[in-house]
Amino acid sequence: MFKHLILFYRRLLVLTVVCMMVLLALVYQAAKLTVSEGDARFIKAQGRLHSTTYLPTWRGRIQDRNGNVLAEDVASYAVSVDWDVITGDRALRFAREDAKTSIGNKQWQSISPEERQSYVDAYLPGRLSEMDGFWDTVATTGGVKREYVEKQLQLIREEVEQTAAVVWVRQEEMHKKRYGDLVPFVANRDKLIKEQNEPHVVLAKVSDDNAIAFELLSAQFDNVLHVEHSRQRDYPSRTRSVLVDRSTLPKPMRTFDAIEVVIDDVAELIIGNVRNEVWAEDISSRPFRTRGVVDLSGYRAGDEIGKRGIEKSMERVLRGARGKIVLRQSGEELSRTDVQGGRDVQVTLDIALQARVEAAMSPELGLMEVQAWHNNAVLPIGTPLRGAVVVLDVETSEVLAMVSTPALRDKHDVDGYPWLNRAAEGLYPPGSIIKPLVLAAATTEGKFETTGAIECVGHYFKNVKNAARCWIYRDMYKNRTHGELGAVEALARSCNIFFYELGTRLGFETLVDWLQRFGMSQPLSSGLTSARPIGTLGHVPSEKDIEELRNRGALAFETVSVSIGQGALTWSPLHAASAYATLARGGMWIAPTLVEGNVHPVENLHLDQEGVRLALHGLRDSIAKQYGTGSRLRFGGGEYESTFNVDGVRLWGKTGTAEAPPYKLRNDSPPITGLDHSWFLVMASPMNESTPKIVVAVLVEHGGSGGRVAGPIANQVIHAIKVEGYLD
Repeated sequence: MFKHLILFYRRLLVLTVVCMMVLLALVYQAAKLTVSEGDARFIKAQGRLHSTTYLPTWRGRIQDRNGNVLAEDVASYAVSVDWDVITGDRALRFAREDAKTSIGNKQWQSISPEERQSYVDAYLPGRLSEMDGFWDTVATTGGVKREYVEKQLQLIREEVEQTAAVVWVRQEEMHKKRYGDLVPFVANRDKLIKEQNEPHVVLAKVSDDNAIAFELLSAQFDNVLHVEHSRQRDYPSRTRSVLVDRSTLPKPMRTFDAIEVVIDDVAELIIGNVRNEVWAEDISSRPFRTRGVVDLSGYRAGDEIGKRGIEKSMERVLRGARGKIVLRQSGEELSRTDVQGGRDVQVTLDIALQARVEAAMSPELGLMEVQAWHNNAVLPIGTPLRGAVVVLDVETSEVLAMVSTPALRDKHDVDGYPWLNRAAEGLYPPGSIIKPLVLAAATTEGKFETTGAIECVGHYFKNVKNAARCWIYRDMYKNRTHGELGAVEALARSCNIFFYELGTRLGFETLVDWLQRFGMSQPLSSGLTSARPIGTLGHVPSEKDIEELRNRGALAFETVSVSIGQGALTWSPLHAASAYATLARGGMWIAPTLVEGNVHPVENLHLDQEGVRLALHGLRDSIAKQYGTGSRLRFGGGEYESTFNVDGVRLWGKTGTAEAPPYKLRNDSPPITGLDHSWFLVMASPMNESTPKIVVAVLVEHGGSGGRVAGPIANQVIHAIKVEGYLD
């Protein structure tokens, strides 16, 4: 009896173990079907029941302040190719079918896998050659190089592989959440995800004629190639013709006929462009998702994406979201997600004015080349000069025009970093153009009585005659001095001694603080030409710098240097224009902007209004009085003429000359030292208005005299502004 009982329990134990093993096997299979293979099976099942079509979206337009379209999407075509052709799997499948057909199905079933592969290998080169010819045909028909096609294919493969990896990770996470470590996770990577069952765009921006050619090719290549409706980016205002009146040029360049200047890339550096090469980091940052957290705005190979300028900085605004239609196999519509087009962006630029300013700085006109009357004793006549212009509306602080040279189109100065927007991102010592700001700061701080005067004796430090001198206290000027000056005349004559004294009275730290209040070293706006704030790299001395100067006993000399815009100071032409606009508004600082609708940070500097009046009066006399540093162009031999020849406008202005770093004529040339940057800040209004309406900042790198070099450019810009109706 006891033996029978033991035998019974043994059988029961064996039966229990067998049942447990069967149960575990069932659990494992269920987990495999629902988790590891769940997504793939779900997609496959969906594919049998219905089909999904994604509808193309479009980027928003970019318009100028007057509604002129600067960038827009226009109807086009795209060519997509089946996934197994992109991977080369189709060639392998066809080679396998060829091998199987050659020996018959019965023999195929009887041979080993190794023998089958040997047959496949015999047919594979031919099939691969066919695929290679197919891609050659695609490239030729599309009018692109084969290398470009290969690059697109690689991007597509990487995109799909990344998507598959995300699916597998999600499967594993779901598996662990449900089963923990009880059932090992095994990713079934042989199961295709949705993206491995659909065609992908290989060529975008396909013309009508090429689209027809691709339609004919599709039947020739077993319909693995598909022509889809798409869109491409167009820049309808990029080419403009400008007629420049050469009778307004300086006398040595003057003729009494007009010259037509054709600008092929107006505002290209600012507006930017797009690329159709979606990079891995683009897809990683915002992948195209159709399940889970859906993102129909995500990136896929062949998409347009902002490459530079407004196209890049406003990418999130301009980019739209695809639509989606889900159909049953019968054709019945199950669901629809409407296309969301990108939103439009309006910039503050006036594209007509922008073109005129670019023409004024073009090589065809010659103002951005060294001229004999520049008195540049170092650079050869005809040397291309680099620089920038900013035109700012005083009331709104909106950028009306912003030009940087050399332009991207220029071939004569390829070493000049044409992709650098010098107007907003170039950093330069300000020189004498900060003098009106120093005057406004000194009167506001109570360090200078508006009726007071300061005597210019040629040098600032009593026993040092060869340093901290006035610009007129030189051998070439017979060591003359300005004598006793009030604020207005001191500014018009640009007397260094006067401003050395104001800077000393303010003290170094207070002086630097005021320059920062006017915007120096401060971010001006995040909506200009890049996603980061502009101007953050401008420099003023830090507290650590000040302490080091004090310890070296150099603070007094650095104070007088900074008070006339020399020393450790840098800012951009945009900073300079913004500071002068602040002065013109009586001390109301408004951050400049290039995009309509941007929030304008505003700060009242609470300037002493009598000090502001004196500064504007001095800037007016700088141009209106014969002794003003911005009033006349001197050609040598006692010959001169007015810097500005625009009728019916009131002008305020200030020249500036700032120390420049060494210059190279070519990258392999020795550096040239002893050169200066040229500045001219000019403000304008109609003659019947008493306060400035427009600010123009002109900077010419290594140009020398601000009046001689930057002045004629400023004159042409004022002419352009008047022609476009801003000074009526």
